[in-house]
Amino acid sequence: MDLTPTILAPTILAQMQTPTGRAELVEWHWPTMFDFTRTEDSLMVEMSLPPMAAEASACLPELDPARRCHMGSLFARWPGVMVSGRSEGGHIRVVRCVFAPDRTRALLAGRPRPSTAFLKSLLAIRSEALRMLMQLLRRELANPVDPSDAAIAALTELIAIEFARLIARPDEPVGTGRLAAWQFRRIRERLAAPGAVPSVAELAALCGISARHLHRQFLALTGATVADYIENARIEQAKRLLHAREHPIKAIALACGFAHANSFARAFRRSTGLTPLAFRQRGDSLSTPMITH
Repeated sequence: MDLTPTILAPTILAQMQTPTGRAELVEWHWPTMFDFTRTEDSLMVEMSLPPMAAEASACLPELDPARRCHMGSLFARWPGVMVSGRSEGGHIRVVRCVFAPDRTRALLAGRPRPSTAFLKSLLAIRSEALRMLMQLLRRELANPVDPSDAAIAALTELIAIEFARLIARPDEPVGTGRLAAWQFRRIRERLAAPGAVPSVAELAALCGISARHLHRQFLALTGATVADYIENARIEQAKRLLHAREHPIKAIALACGFAHANSFARAFRRSTGLTPLAFRQRGDSLSTPMITH
C-alpha cells in the first residue's frame, strides 16, 4: 500500500535487476516539509547520501502510533509494517536495495516478526559493514565510465547476507545516539552558506560542543565523519560550478576550499571517478537519469 502523494515519485538515476532483487540510485526534489505513509511488500534497505539528505522522524502507526523516532541515513523497511514519516524538503538522493519476493521470504523464513523496539531501531541502523556495502553499491551504480553488473550483483548479495546477520539478533538494538536535529541543521546551513568552507572546529563551536564530541555524535547520526561530510559538500559545490562553466577549474578549486588544483582533482576523482575536466566535458551525469543496466 502506498499513501505517498504522487509528487514524491523519485527520479531513477540508475537501476539494475539482480538475482537478489533490485539495486537503485534515486533522488527526489521536495519543495517543503511533507508527511508520508508506506507499507512495503518486500524488504528494503536504503541509505541517504550526504549532503543530499533530510532530517526525518517516523512512527509505526499500527504498533506504536504515539511515539516517534529518528530516521537515520541508513535504514530498512520491514515488509508488511506500516511506517509513517515526516521529513524536511530539499534535494535528497538515496541508494537502495529492494529484495525480490523469493529472497525476502528466504531471509524471513522461520523468523517471527521482531519486537516494536527492534523495528524502530531498523529506521536508524548503525552497522559499519552494511554502510560500507551500500556506499560501494552507490559508487558502482553511479560509475559513468565502466559500471560492472557483476559487481552490483555481488554487492546486493553481500547486503542480503549482512542484513540477515542483523535480524538474526532481534534482541540487540541496531540504532544508537546521535547529533541533535538543530545541531545538524546548523552544520548544513553553514556548509550551504557562501564563503570559505568551515573547519571541524568551527562546526563544533556552532553546535556548542567539542570537536571530539562532534565527531562521535556526527558519526552516530550519519555514518560519516565530519571531515568526509565537509568534503562531500565541497565536491557537490564543485559539481555545480563545473556544470555552470563560468569559472576556470583552478578558481573553482579555491572557491571550494582546496589549496591546490591537484588536491582538488584527487578529491574530485575519488568521489566521482572523473577528473574535474572530464566531468565538465561530460556534464553532470547524475542530474539526469542514467541508462538502466
